[in-house]
Amino acid sequence: MIFYFSGTGNSFYTAQQLSASLQEPICNITDIIHSNNYSYIISQGEHLGFVFPVYAWGLPKPVITFIENLDISSIAPYYTFAIITCGESIGNTMEELKKILKKKNIYLNSGFSIAMPDNYVVLFDVLSKEQQTEKLNKAEKTIYKIAKMIALQKDNFFRIEKGKFPLLKSTLFHYLFHRFYTNTKHFYTTGDCIGCGKCETLCPARMIHMKSEKPHWDKGHCYMCLACLNHCPKEAIQYTKKTEKHGRYHNTRL
Repeated sequence: MIFYFSGTGNSFYTAQQLSASLQEPICNITDIIHSNNYSYIISQGEHLGFVFPVYAWGLPKPVITFIENLDISSIAPYYTFAIITCGESIGNTMEELKKILKKKNIYLNSGFSIAMPDNYVVLFDVLSKEQQTEKLNKAEKTIYKIAKMIALQKDNFFRIEKGKFPLLKSTLFHYLFHRFYTNTKHFYTTGDCIGCGKCETLCPARMIHMKSEKPHWDKGHCYMCLACLNHCPKEAIQYTKKTEKHGRYHNTRL
């Protein structure tokens, strides 16, 4: 069983590819959170997998919420793995994942990071179409190799890119991200908005509501998956003025 969280599709695509290779079902973490049903049975021979993106070198909030409430039962030992998608590196995120899994008496047998096109247009330009294709092609090959490693059930097997200063990034930078860069007050729409409601449908936090054919964000802190911003067909959604010229990205292989 593979549990995934995804905003603009990279982790969903990864989970789909793994599901096909390993013949494992996939479950959307945010759907589970909203259903408030965290109890799952791992069948004999089934894996337990987690696939999600890194957010500012740390764990996304919904992933933490999900694991803290997860209730797993099994009649036999099972193999657990995690795959974290990222732009380049994941800092100390895998270690943080190990800690919260340990509190649930879940041992992480293996973990991997996969570099994919970045969607964080709040600070960065998106890659060119050619660069996106190149990175996705490489990621596809990596997913295939990872699936083979998981099938072999290698223990204590980790292939991750931490990058420079992983502890600093996963503590201070991650804290600053949640403190200053997750507030919905910075979202707004331009006159290009056509009121299609796609953003409301896609929002995993369910913080967007259409009023008078325009999206409105609930006050508070969102997941910052940027699904609303990157999937908008008119690129009408912005998060501060910085995003107006950074382009948009979502995984087109879904």
